Amino acid sequence: MLNSLSSVVLLSLSQQPGALSPSLAPRVSAPELEPLRLYAVGDLNLGRTVTWDYLLKGDTLFPFRALRDTLASADILFGNLESPIAEFGHRYEKTGSFVFSTPPIAADALNWAGFDVVSNANNHAWDAGIDGVVETVQQLDRVGVAHVGTGVTLDLAHQAAVIERKGWRVAFLGATRAFNPAPDSFHTHPGSRYVAWADSGWLYPEIRRLKGSGQADVVVVSVHGGQEFAEKPDRSLRRFFLGAIDAGADICLGHHPHVLQPVEWYHGKPIVYSMGNFIFRQGAPWTGLSGVFEFTVRPGGEISLAMRPVRSDYQAKLVHGAAADSARRRVGLPAAGQAPIPRGP
Repeated sequence: MLNSLSSVVLLSLSQQPGALSPSLAPRVSAPELEPLRLYAVGDLNLGRTVTWDYLLKGDTLFPFRALRDTLASADILFGNLESPIAEFGHRYEKTGSFVFSTPPIAADALNWAGFDVVSNANNHAWDAGIDGVVETVQQLDRVGVAHVGTGVTLDLAHQAAVIERKGWRVAFLGATRAFNPAPDSFHTHPGSRYVAWADSGWLYPEIRRLKGSGQADVVVVSVHGGQEFAEKPDRSLRRFFLGAIDAGADICLGHHPHVLQPVEWYHGKPIVYSMGNFIFRQGAPWTGLSGVFEFTVRPGGEISLAMRPVRSDYQAKLVHGAAADSARRRVGLPAAGQAPIPRGP
């Protein structure tokens, strides 16, 4: 484990796997494209009970076992990693809030469950301090899971992870609008040098660059923000996501409220303001309603979206009946069936 700030300098000399490589040149001609299935889920907290009762007792697949076949059917699978990865004995930060962490075996769990890319940018990114930031990216690199939103330098935290599947180049960008312990003074906190803040000043130009250079066919923007437990999206976050789509983003993914919120379509592009919890247990029953968001991107750029209703917990499971209907209503799906969420104008 790297446990000093001087170690960060050494790490920053090498490019993080999964991030945009300078060798990824624009295409001379577009390949034949097939429909692409991109799945996304909300908050993944692999710490606490998941760590002690399952991961460390050898049941590495427990959190995802019930949905492994569903997750494996994705061409690309994304989630928000809410628990930093850190070795035992690390120091927790005093955040004034709950603190999370999970040991290196959690990276193997994410890999075995089929995750291709995660965002580390959220209010818990600094729970284990700089050691947790560094260890998280090291362990994800070890298992080949791409990551966005944090890095051993701020430039790397801002950098896209570009994943190629079925001839598509899909770029992911991650940032947060929530941060412990300093939501009102993020830019004076040490974590601001390693965690990406959702600021249009860098993110919008990066979207335009990725699209304009031909380095990405699809740009996905992930932001951890909004009001916890709110039924509707935060107004300022909504403006931010609309601006991201105007800049060229194709899919916007939100998380942090811990509950499902309605999906909005803007210029034919989907905005999921809150995907809710996924591997996460909280007290209120409505925080257990979640879903696997299944985007299909077709040649020509058309995007459709369906959702498989899920009960989040230490292990996520599909739900049916009244619970499934409630989950669908919260995001704007019909009460029955797997019809795609209708596109807006």
